[in-house]
Amino acid sequence: MYNKLINQDHNEFSTEERPHHAFPKTRQKVSMFAAVNGSSFQAYRLTTVILGILCGVLMATIVALCASYKGLNEKHAVLSQNSSETNSNLQQLSANHELLAATLKTVQKNYLDTVNAKVLMQRERDRERQGKDLLQRQKEALKTEETKLLIRITELENSCERCPVGWELLNSSCYFFSRVDSDQQQSWPQSRERCQRSGADLVVIDTEEKQEFISRAIKRIGPSSRYWHTAGYWIGLRDVHTEGEWKWVNGTVLTNG
Repeated sequence: MYNKLINQDHNEFSTEERPHHAFPKTRQKVSMFAAVNGSSFQAYRLTTVILGILCGVLMATIVALCASYKGLNEKHAVLSQNSSETNSNLQQLSANHELLAATLKTVQKNYLDTVNAKVLMQRERDRERQGKDLLQRQKEALKTEETKLLIRITELENSCERCPVGWELLNSSCYFFSRVDSDQQQSWPQSRERCQRSGADLVVIDTEEKQEFISRAIKRIGPSSRYWHTAGYWIGLRDVHTEGEWKWVNGTVLTNG
């Protein structure tokens, strides 16, 4: 269309350059045609300007979209990198959590071992304390026995010369064991009277120690004759007042036989 218009305009100009006498009848028509063609050219120019503006806007939009796309790509790359770092951190945190869990388990085991060891040590300490208490009691018992022995030794040392010849000493008391044959055996009253003439009396066996002492002395002295088992020794025990009620010479009742 543009070329055609140019040609038409060119023709118009060419026509106008011709002498008027060459086309006398068509001059008015050519002028109207030229006016109409000028209006179309202005519309074309306006359209072209609008299209250029639209193209510029489109180009600017495309450039803006490209820049935005590039920015989005960069953001996507950054987000991808951040996501990778986040995943790496998450894996590291998971590994740290597992390590902490294992450490906690080890600490709990060590704590239980420590508690068990403490309980064992407490039991061992209790046993040692009980053993110490037992040793202390044994020590005190030995000390008491030692004290008794020292007292006994002192009594023996102090009373060595207080018992007459032929008498036996026990706890600062003197005991005499008469040796007679069976034909010289005396009765209970006679034996007591003889003891009383010596400032003594028939023996009262009121302790186990005294009983053991007398038994050992009799075994050590031995019988004076083959009839000793029928003669024996008198002791200070009799039921003279009430039949079956045995009393010692000091007035106490026999509690066991």
